[in-house]
Amino acid sequence: MPLLYSVLLLLLFYLLLVGEFLLPTGGLMGFAAVAALISMLVIAFSHSMAAGVTMSIIVLISSPILMFGLVRIWPHTPIGRRMLNRRPGELASPPTARTTRSGIPLDKLVGRTGIAKSDLLPSGMILIDGEKLDACSIGMPIEAGHSVIVTRFVAGRIQVRRLTEEEQQSAATDSIGDSMVVPQSPPSLEQSLESLDFD
Repeated sequence: MPLLYSVLLLLLFYLLLVGEFLLPTGGLMGFAAVAALISMLVIAFSHSMAAGVTMSIIVLISSPILMFGLVRIWPHTPIGRRMLNRRPGELASPPTARTTRSGIPLDKLVGRTGIAKSDLLPSGMILIDGEKLDACSIGMPIEAGHSVIVTRFVAGRIQVRRLTEEEQQSAATDSIGDSMVVPQSPPSLEQSLESLDFD
């Protein structure tokens, strides 16, 4: 008779373990399952050493298999769907790349220049192409109003440094140089002959 109680407690242990996974009990069924398991082992060993060892081996083999199966089906249960906030079989969507308001990915801003709208100590606001963006200075702090250049995009943060005077002049020359240079045609043969003095 005690062996029958042990088998019934083993079945109760499995039932409570499944209930812990499928129902929001806050751990109460898990605690009851552990109590049923201990009681089952005590009764089995009190019956005989062979019965106790046999029941222990059954628990050691069947429990991991049951736990693995419960972990696989848990996302498809009502409580699993509610906690994961997604439908069964729906994979978590990959994180989307952060972009500016105009749709430019932030990692594509590397090498672009802008203006510090606030003091970067080291974090602050910069202005690139008319858009305000959060940025972090590398090295020394940057005062508001100074030109900056984006050096890299790491861990979701734009990192900038202050432009040197040479880089500012070079950027200004590159931006207006082509429009200011007016190509001149070479002098004609008649103009060249007129410029010569044969006297």
